[in-house]
Amino acid sequence: MGSGTLAPQASTVPDPFFNMKLDSVKLSQDLIRIASYSGVNLEVLDSLGTHLKNLGFDCDFLEFDGSNSYQVNNLHAVLNPKNCARALYFAGHTDVVREGERSAWTHDPFAAEIFDGKLFGRGAADMKCAIACFVSAVAEFLEKNPNPDFGIGFLITNDEEADGVNGTKKVLEWMQKSGKKISHCLVGEPTNPQRFGEMIKVGRRGSIGFKLKITGKQGHVAYPENALNPITILLNLLKILKDHKLDEGTSFFDPSNLEITAITSQNLGANVIPNAAEAEFNVRFNDTHSSKSIIELVEYVCKKTVGLGAKYELAYKTSGESFLSDPKFLAPLVVASVEKVTGKKPVLSTSGGTSDARFIKDYAEVVEIGLVNKTAHRIDEFSEILEIEQLQKTYLEILRSF
Repeated sequence: MGSGTLAPQASTVPDPFFNMKLDSVKLSQDLIRIASYSGVNLEVLDSLGTHLKNLGFDCDFLEFDGSNSYQVNNLHAVLNPKNCARALYFAGHTDVVREGERSAWTHDPFAAEIFDGKLFGRGAADMKCAIACFVSAVAEFLEKNPNPDFGIGFLITNDEEADGVNGTKKVLEWMQKSGKKISHCLVGEPTNPQRFGEMIKVGRRGSIGFKLKITGKQGHVAYPENALNPITILLNLLKILKDHKLDEGTSFFDPSNLEITAITSQNLGANVIPNAAEAEFNVRFNDTHSSKSIIELVEYVCKKTVGLGAKYELAYKTSGESFLSDPKFLAPLVVASVEKVTGKKPVLSTSGGTSDARFIKDYAEVVEIGLVNKTAHRIDEFSEILEIEQLQKTYLEILRSF
């Protein structure tokens, strides 16, 4: 399909013999067994779409491409969309990071094995189990509430772990153009450091990746006066940036930080000063700053530090701005639901990396709530069976309270 193409749909009338009860663990296993990397994976979204159609959802399978990125398929599903002032969506991603050498895994990454009370597999924590929990929670909710007075929707992409270009952002644009209402949204990213119920996310810091190249003058190490060492300039510049205290943090945000991720240079021999050196670094910034102010700061330091005779080239990419989703309705409801299920009162946090909530916050009040993030992207990724069941019950309680 071409950019923004909608696939033809079969009837969404529920099968009268279909059992609405869905097992969140079994559904998690079914999703984990599909190796769905970023881009196009029809199998994993078709599997989800089948369950949602049987629950009465109208499903739109959307494929987007272009914008200097690869083609991606996405699933939009909605129940009871008409005449509803409110619509609660669940947003998530079916794509997973690569598993690496399978021989390094104790449990096959796509076998979805259960061992010692844990479900192992790529995507168990991040975040196929969360998707399964919300689908099963919706199924249980509809058994006793077949005609809710609010809309329920799913926004599922297969492009969050990589570029994130032709996924959630473009689905949201399509929804707006198509008149699909979204007022509140849960994102199923893993949000807890150690145990389920510890933390939910109500915002995220912004992120900018920088690449900096310094060009000096090549020469012999014995005659430094005849050369201009780009490594020395680069190290001085990076030290200035690293030592600069960006802020103290705020009531909801940790302090902003800069981390150097790579330093490289030409290697022409132990007695040769190279002509060029490069570095990569990332800045995670809170709402004290904008991407513009961070970029201006880095540019200023470059101009003041490089000096005569050398030159610099600076490139950067902003992954997202910092944001705080005003915790006025959905966040307190989620906190109360978690507390009812687990007995724990979760902390409202903005820690961690970026997520697709950075796109959703422009359209709806958004809260991130999922499983434990400790094993996400790791060998032998897993989630506790007990916590999968707790997450399903929490989603159900949110639906009941909404």
